[in-house]
Amino acid sequence: MELFYSKLDKHIESLDEKFGSKFVIKKAAYNGIILVLKDGCGESSFKLWVHKHFKLVTIGELQVVYGIESNNPVITYEQLYVTIKECHERVEHHGRDKTCKEVVFGTAICGTKIIVLYLIKIKQQYRWIPFDVVVIFLSQCDLCWNRKAFPKPIADKPITSISFLTRIQMDLIDMRSIPDGGFHWILHTKDRFAKFSWAYALKTKEAQPVAEKLLHQFYSFELPRILQSDNGKIRCKSDKTESLISRKSSMSKRQVIDLYFLTTTISAYYYYYFF
Repeated sequence: MELFYSKLDKHIESLDEKFGSKFVIKKAAYNGIILVLKDGCGESSFKLWVHKHFKLVTIGELQVVYGIESNNPVITYEQLYVTIKECHERVEHHGRDKTCKEVVFGTAICGTKIIVLYLIKIKQQYRWIPFDVVVIFLSQCDLCWNRKAFPKPIADKPITSISFLTRIQMDLIDMRSIPDGGFHWILHTKDRFAKFSWAYALKTKEAQPVAEKLLHQFYSFELPRILQSDNGKIRCKSDKTESLISRKSSMSKRQVIDLYFLTTTISAYYYYYFF
């Protein structure tokens, strides 16, 4: 309740002074309306406003202020929370269409998608409950928010693989926050069909060391039909690839050619998709 009234007070303060003074009717103003209708006491402008909108109805020994147009009792500022809460629980938090059919608050436009209303029959029972007050109350209803349908994210297109080594997923895992010695990256490859994984420690994420690890894997198993990746960037300068053969003298000529080709291919692949 305290949160409701604090938000309502902030909303009233944000309104124009002339409009905000009559946005809701507080108990003091309510008593002033009774005096005007009963004894004719008050300022001329205030009396004109009172006689235009209100009338006095006697119920037993109690005198109640009613709206002239709606012929319903006026709800004061102090009664707003309890009154709206009772109506809200009475309709069991039901939805917008039924509400908008029966609820109209002054200049509020029903049927808009600005907010989902859950109140019903307020117009037929009470007067001077502004539309914005109902909006503020509904924003505090935990049950309504829990029942609200939030949009679900679009599901990713599944990756299909028909057999082992048909499709290999390649990703670089950033371990720079917790390095092991000089190793700051992990090359992770996974067969999409068998779910079998390989992991290789790397000092950098450049194309050359990645190509060396992949070449080692391909010699041990087999070259996959599709090698895919959606994570990270690999840059490889031309001078590094050109000097690759001289630094790999211990490798066979075939291995050097394969490594050079794979390094160049990976560099071109990442440049095409990520630059």
